[in-house]
Amino acid sequence: MMNKLKLWLEQTMMISFAIFVGILIEGVVYAVMGDDLANFNLTWLQLLSVILTGALCSVPTLFLFTEDDRKKSHFMLKLVLHFIGLYAIVSIFGFIFKWYVHIDGFIFITVIFFLVYAFVWAVTLWFHKRDDNKINKALDDIRDEE
Repeated sequence: MMNKLKLWLEQTMMISFAIFVGILIEGVVYAVMGDDLANFNLTWLQLLSVILTGALCSVPTLFLFTEDDRKKSHFMLKLVLHFIGLYAIVSIFGFIFKWYVHIDGFIFITVIFFLVYAFVWAVTLWFHKRDDNKINKALDDIRDEE
């Protein structure tokens, strides 16, 4: 239970941070393109929506990826379902919380989603690799003492 809570919190923080950075990049793009910055609003409700989206997007990870699922085909199917589910959550929340109002904004949110998804996977894999290395080193140290 504690590991699932830790995973949920890690995923929530990473997803929320990455979405927030994506929204800031959107603001920079507006500024560089010379668009009216009045079109770019970052309200407290949108900041809260980013955290809520991160928390909600973390939930499917807990249910879809379990330790007992070792078959690659099952994992790939779960990964595709995970991706589609998270994309639906982000798209719906983006519409509800007005992260975009035009099709170009939706396209931008879609690009940001792909980048956030890749970022979160990369960081998650790095965390797991780091933990594996720590465990292996501890086991090697125990073997060396014997």
